[in-house]
Amino acid sequence: MMNDELSGQLTDTWAIPAYARDFLWLETDSGTFQTEGAHGLFRLPAPAELLTLRWGDPAGPALTRLRWRPDSLEWDGAVRVGGYIDALHITELDALPEPLVILHIGGQPLKPDVRPYPTRTERRRVPYTIPGFQDGLADEVSETITTWMALETHPALTLAQDALVSKLRLYSFGRLAADESGWHDLFALPIALEGLTLFAP
Repeated sequence: MMNDELSGQLTDTWAIPAYARDFLWLETDSGTFQTEGAHGLFRLPAPAELLTLRWGDPAGPALTRLRWRPDSLEWDGAVRVGGYIDALHITELDALPEPLVILHIGGQPLKPDVRPYPTRTERRRVPYTIPGFQDGLADEVSETITTWMALETHPALTLAQDALVSKLRLYSFGRLAADESGWHDLFALPIALEGLTLFAP
């Protein structure tokens, strides 16, 4: 166990996919540092309350915002971004059973505590809190472009098309594709889309 404010690891029991292990960087006010191994070991030069996880290099796409925790940041591969769909592409690939849709989303990572939907406890109380798009963004992080993927039959793609055509703001939730999906052999940044929250203009 690493009981100081400088040493830690990205994940706890979840293992980072092999293809991603050389591509993860943590950014703090003190700089940006590459993580190592299946659990993303790292050491910071100075304590940090909030960390931004980036892909590929120190200036790469921002995947998520994490709050400091002793020992492990407890990341599970989740990617959380708020912004706009800049482009949508559909293609057929021999390696996949049905057409693949690729979304290009420009935006910023969400704050660590933002949730896509009220918790079980919150759902038993009314009225629900109305989410505010801008309130959930990590405004201090510059906008970057991330690529998200889903098979053609994914139910969230109907919302994605509406968001693109109507230029709606959205929160996008997903995670790094698993090794066995093979998507990393086809795309440099394979994020598997899980859900969307759309906001009115």
